[in-house]
Amino acid sequence: MDRSDEPSAFAWIMSGTVAVVVAGGLGKFLLDRRHARAAQEAEAAAATAADEAEQAESEGHPS
Repeated sequence: MDRSDEPSAFAWIMSGTVAVVVAGGLGKFLLDRRHARAAQEAEAAAATAADEAEQAESEGHPS
């Protein structure tokens, strides 16, 4: 390996590093989006359960 190969090797290493950083960023974005969706679904389920409990309670007591 002579000196002319060093810039080429450095370019390969840097391109691999950039690819890893981009892939990591994409993975984090997808996980964050999945986490946000799961939180919304949990919140909606809790609201539905609270509404059902309130409805059951109001049906159980005569006005």
